[in-house]
Amino acid sequence: MRKVPNRHRQWLIKELPALQCAGVLPPDRVEAIKAYYETQTRGGTHWAIIAFAILGALLIGSGIILLFAHNWENFSRPVRAALSFCPLSLGVALSATAICRNGGTAWREAAGIFHALAVGASIALVAQTYHLPGDTPAFMLTWALLVMPLIFLLRSTTAYLVYLALLCGWSGVAQNAYGQSAAFWLLFLPAVAHLARLFRDDREANDTATCLAALLLTLCICTGIVLERTVPGLWIVAYSALLSGAGLLGLWLYGERDGWGNIPKLFGLIGMVVLAYIFTWQEIWREIGWEHVRCGWQYRAWGVWLDSGITLIFLVSWVITAIKAFRRDSIETLTLAAFPAVATICFAVGTASDRACLFNTLVFNAFMLYLGTMYIVMGCRNNKLRQLNSGMAILSLLLVTRFFDTGFSYLARSLVFIVLGTIFLTVNLVMVRRKNLKELNP
Repeated sequence: MRKVPNRHRQWLIKELPALQCAGVLPPDRVEAIKAYYETQTRGGTHWAIIAFAILGALLIGSGIILLFAHNWENFSRPVRAALSFCPLSLGVALSATAICRNGGTAWREAAGIFHALAVGASIALVAQTYHLPGDTPAFMLTWALLVMPLIFLLRSTTAYLVYLALLCGWSGVAQNAYGQSAAFWLLFLPAVAHLARLFRDDREANDTATCLAALLLTLCICTGIVLERTVPGLWIVAYSALLSGAGLLGLWLYGERDGWGNIPKLFGLIGMVVLAYIFTWQEIWREIGWEHVRCGWQYRAWGVWLDSGITLIFLVSWVITAIKAFRRDSIETLTLAAFPAVATICFAVGTASDRACLFNTLVFNAFMLYLGTMYIVMGCRNNKLRQLNSGMAILSLLLVTRFFDTGFSYLARSLVFIVLGTIFLTVNLVMVRRKNLKELNP
């Protein structure tokens, strides 16, 4: 799909009726051109332009703040209060100009990052001027709520990233200060709504991929913060469903693409490997389930229902994405779909018996072995070094970890490392030779 700047496409669409009225183009050709540019092209702006615009906005904002700081102590309190709103006023002016003139991506991103940072700077300066009592959660929540409208008004990716970063920060400090930050789930909904709009407009755009990656990362981090953890081990089911659902979502929306072209699939696969490795340790499976519900000031009685509800939502999302993704029959689809089922069964077994730790660790050691073997076979079959090296890395991680668990001598360990390294190099050399021969003899 070709990249065409949005302003060029809009200009052409506006010119087509005039060309039709002048008799230059017949009506059927006008409709064909319009359909082509709506379905076969997508908007795009050079990332260097956006980066320099954002950098320029940051430098200007920093310069203004430093200019104020140089003479800050010499100003009276009313003057300080007035100057505290200068960065915010400039940010409002930039954002209003970008909205009224329908500015390009670089202009909107620069206005978004400057305005978002100016909000925080103004709040902090006013608080310092009037010596307001410090309340970090309130400061970050106020900042996030004031930045939220910029996401929709400016359609700014940088403002979106600032908002998600503030959500992560607020969740952490609120959980530490108040013992819970359940309001995160309400604050998270606007970010989901903005991403849904991006998907509706153009799911192939770089902005969509960036916002999707940031959303998944925020959800993964904040789930661990926000969960009340009143039911030990319930996070095993929640995270396995969350990461599996992300991978299946990528397979459903983007098919078999890899890397940056399929962010949810990449996120889900990496998360599944990391979780499966964590589950190979026995400490994870000790004292889990509803018989070990925690009590104390930091654990709310409604935390059981909150954690269970969040986990249920993740499981339902996993089931829906699994049903959709099964339209693309592949071994990765089956593996991602099976992972939460295996984790849930092991959680149930661990809940029923405190002696099931060894069984659960053996199950996930076998699962890691299966993952490594699967990617080695896929890499050899598809002639892809990335898949082959991923499988070798998974197997090496498993073997080396289990090797250090036992009392082998340093000589034995060194020999195992040498053998593993030799296998890595040999297999890669063979695969590179096969790829070269295939390119020479297509």
